[in-house]
Amino acid sequence: MNYERVLEDSFDYTKNVLWGRWLRWLQLMACIVVFPLMYGYFVRIMRGGAPAPDPGGWGRLFLDGLKLLAVYLVYVGFMLLVAAALMGGAGIAANGFVTAGVALVSFVLFILIWLVVQMAAVRFAKAGSLREAFNIPAVLGQIHGIGWGPYILSQVILQIVLGFFAMFLAFSVVTVASLAGLFAGIMGFLLLPILLLAASPPIYIFQYRYNTLVYESGGAGSGMSHP
Repeated sequence: MNYERVLEDSFDYTKNVLWGRWLRWLQLMACIVVFPLMYGYFVRIMRGGAPAPDPGGWGRLFLDGLKLLAVYLVYVGFMLLVAAALMGGAGIAANGFVTAGVALVSFVLFILIWLVVQMAAVRFAKAGSLREAFNIPAVLGQIHGIGWGPYILSQVILQIVLGFFAMFLAFSVVTVASLAGLFAGIMGFLLLPILLLAASPPIYIFQYRYNTLVYESGGAGSGMSHP
């Protein structure tokens, strides 16, 4: 996988979505408030292609967002059930070493399920079918096509970049709000949540474009059609 190309493409894509397109930026801020709409926009990003999609077609956007949320909730629910069962068994054993082992296993399972759900979400978006999000053999096959090592490294890189990106945006937002507070008093600091809201779309867009490109690097099945 060409990590540099994936990063550059994701940055360029994010810039093309938002830079100079202030109405679209405002629309996406509103979508974050009505969060199923924002998740629906994530689905459009993960379907791939360029240029970046517009956030129109609100009914379809809302339904797609609910479906993506359902995918995440099912995977998280499964993870919690497994963790609860393991911890319950450890509680019955009442052994410190067993409890520590179960906690470690639960953490590893959390990481594995988190890795799987990233690609399952992209598969759902490209196929346009909820069933494909839970086609575990196909999702694992796509990760195998990427390579487990390159895939895990790609997610480590993503989290590092998102961390720096989020810190830069947070610093910029706090600086602007503080300067506004010097001139406008408390009203300036009331801008803080609005500015934080405005800083959210680029982080999300970058993340979902990045994972889409990682998925597509796995080759077969990456360009599946959707209805």
